[in-house]
Amino acid sequence: MMYYFQVGGSLMWILLILSIISTTVILERLFFFFKSEKSLNRNFRRDIVLAVSNKDMCKIVELCDKEKNAVGCSIKQFVCRGDICSPIPKEFHKYEQLIKEIQMDEISPLEKRLHILGIIAHIAPMLGLLGTVTGMIDAFKDLSQFGAGDPTLVADSISKALITTAAGLSIAIPALVVYNLLTKKIEEIEEEIDKITTNVINIVRG
Repeated sequence: MMYYFQVGGSLMWILLILSIISTTVILERLFFFFKSEKSLNRNFRRDIVLAVSNKDMCKIVELCDKEKNAVGCSIKQFVCRGDICSPIPKEFHKYEQLIKEIQMDEISPLEKRLHILGIIAHIAPMLGLLGTVTGMIDAFKDLSQFGAGDPTLVADSISKALITTAAGLSIAIPALVVYNLLTKKIEEIEEEIDKITTNVINIVRG
């Protein structure tokens, strides 16, 4: 292991720090989603729509409390703060403002620290490429000094130069995969909240 750090130079230590940060964020985010975002009941939207149609506030709250995820929490807040079961519905633009406010509150914890993975996924390969370029410069210096008589000399220099690129990619790929998966999950949550609240508003305005 120390061999790679010796031949990779100072950039390898920077990549090591990025690797530690990336791994920490990935583990923390996966644990958070596993703990806080349980799978949504496939009948949740249908049951909520039915309960809203019947103006059964207790049933709505009960259904939302069963869902241990951002969708359930968001719908519960929307129904309670929006007085959905009130005989006099709010104006549509007020519902829109309320939905945006609730979504910001519920989605922000899910997005926390994801930007770090995005940054690492972009800069780790660049740092690795930088290390390779500087290594190639040294390789061509050796070539100009010692000539091409011994191909193993040049090959050894090039292989050392590629170490940082390999390290950068090995850090960036997991970070990018997790970043995209969690971002997609958040988009699906937002979409589900929008669908349910739209259905609820249509019933209330009815």
